[in-house]
Amino acid sequence: FLMTPGPQGAMVQCYIRRRKTGMTRLFPTYEIYLKEGDKFLMAARKRKKNKSSNYLISLDKDDLSRNSGNFYGKLRSNFIGTEFILYDKGSNPDKKEDIEHVQTRAELGCILYKQNVLGSRGPRKMKVMVPSVDASGHRKELRPTRPDETMLERYKAAQNDDDVQILKNKPPKWNDQVGAYVLNFNGRVTRASVKNFQLYNPTKDPEAVLMQFGRVGKDAFTMDYQAPLCALQAFGIALSSFDYKIACEWYAAASLMHTPRRAALPSQPPSALSHLFSPSLVLRCFSR
Repeated sequence: FLMTPGPQGAMVQCYIRRRKTGMTRLFPTYEIYLKEGDKFLMAARKRKKNKSSNYLISLDKDDLSRNSGNFYGKLRSNFIGTEFILYDKGSNPDKKEDIEHVQTRAELGCILYKQNVLGSRGPRKMKVMVPSVDASGHRKELRPTRPDETMLERYKAAQNDDDVQILKNKPPKWNDQVGAYVLNFNGRVTRASVKNFQLYNPTKDPEAVLMQFGRVGKDAFTMDYQAPLCALQAFGIALSSFDYKIACEWYAAASLMHTPRRAALPSQPPSALSHLFSPSLVLRCFSR
């Protein structure tokens, strides 16, 4: 189920809990559950002592070890948090000692965030690359063994790639009534956050939302997805949104006083949003 693409035209509804307690407060655990039946699916946590963000994904929320049988995948970023790569549990082709025993890892996704070098007057901009899924629901296997074979390098080389689908975040629309950018989450998201987003494929159906993610509480989030994404891919994309992005947020925070209401808000009547416009909320739009 976790690696099977979701249904076509119907969302799989999930929710994510962020747990920040005690000594691990700086490295919270993220747990994803199916909404139906509250079934636990996976857990993830950022690994310590890494120069860049590196999230380990496990099938057991109490066992987040790289060497465990519950290890299921990982999400790795560059130093400034603008490029993320999602892998399954296979081996790193650069580590020869692993290749003899485990299949080379599959590349499941690449998430790019646009740098806001001059500050931002709108929400984050993101682009997601995932392996294509055929009419039978089978995902193209991408197991690069050289840097030029990765989805990111193929994209940078401007290759016309039938093996890869490119998704983009749906641009929120400015609403003069509430003085903010808004997105219609159909009631699944209730809090303003810079992390909120919806993904679509601009070359296939610009109106169809393929994934949506957003805040519903201090440490509670909803995550819904459909084909071509599977649960592991959607969870990895959501994890990338949690991660702090030096290039995307430092400059935006510096100019906060000039354009304070930039997080994507749920598209609801103004009266339902009145509690969202306190100064503390505006500041939280740029917190982790």
